[in-house]
Amino acid sequence: MATMKGDLLLAVDGDGTRTRAAVADLEGRVLARGFGASSNLQSVGLEQAGQALTTAIEGALLQIPGGQWKGEGPAWRSGRFAAACFGLAGVDSREDEARISSWVKEQAIAPLFSVLNDSELVLASGTPEGWGIAVIAGTGSICLGRAPDGRTVRVGGWGPLVGDEGSGHELAVRALHLATKTADGRAQCPSLLRAALAHFGKPDAETLVHHLHAASTLSSDVAGLATAILDLASRGDADAVALVNDSVRELHDHVQVVLRTLRVTSPPLAISGGMFRPHFRALFLAGLEGQIGPANQVQDPVVGAMTLARRLLKAKAGPSTSGP
Repeated sequence: MATMKGDLLLAVDGDGTRTRAAVADLEGRVLARGFGASSNLQSVGLEQAGQALTTAIEGALLQIPGGQWKGEGPAWRSGRFAAACFGLAGVDSREDEARISSWVKEQAIAPLFSVLNDSELVLASGTPEGWGIAVIAGTGSICLGRAPDGRTVRVGGWGPLVGDEGSGHELAVRALHLATKTADGRAQCPSLLRAALAHFGKPDAETLVHHLHAASTLSSDVAGLATAILDLASRGDADAVALVNDSVRELHDHVQVVLRTLRVTSPPLAISGGMFRPHFRALFLAGLEGQIGPANQVQDPVVGAMTLARRLLKAKAGPSTSGP
């Protein structure tokens, strides 16, 4: 049986690989989920980000009772969303927030909504009181710190061209540099070359390079190689170990800047992203021993988006978006 309008919450987590949407009742109980491609504004642009968001949101909404919409436009125009939170990689400035916020308004998704960087979701769902340090290391990387008094600092998250140190994309690119150097004799890292060829299913370095430079190859595709490098490192391959240790150090640098800037003692830590496989996670946490409080790995950042959407609804008053 269909329920009344404004009876649902929407939570969206979008990163450099894919977009996840969850639809919940007003108490935050998740009813359905939907998925789309990457909605990272910096990587794919506003049009493709909007398409990914549409696919994910409609995919979730159409699974619930009364989710069908017979009018014009997307299914959410039935007006069932009371509040929404969009936590998206690539939302790095007030201008980025404004662009996504304008899209949300034009699409008439919800009367109350917020647009945030995806690191906010990890902090919200992975720390007991919403303050501490959040580190994301997936296709990209970023570190967000917040003190109990609300002071906030963000480190990294500058994108694959000029940043994202410690991310899957950066690890994969460094491995590919050594792989191609091995192919022409400038390096001796055969395990990395074999891993790259096997991962992308290519017979030789020349074919691999053509594939990597193809317009259809996305940053997330390249970042997928990081899993193979992490596996090599966990088995003790010296070249992979050196690369992974560098990635860990880069992420430690992010955290150290936050600690110095906020001057907090033993802050809780929330981590998320595909880089934090068991071996990598152990190395990362070991290097921070004595400096941080309890650590929590966030497997489902969309839960943080749902927490923030509920908070918006409870507030009832104030600006309708987090953007300008």
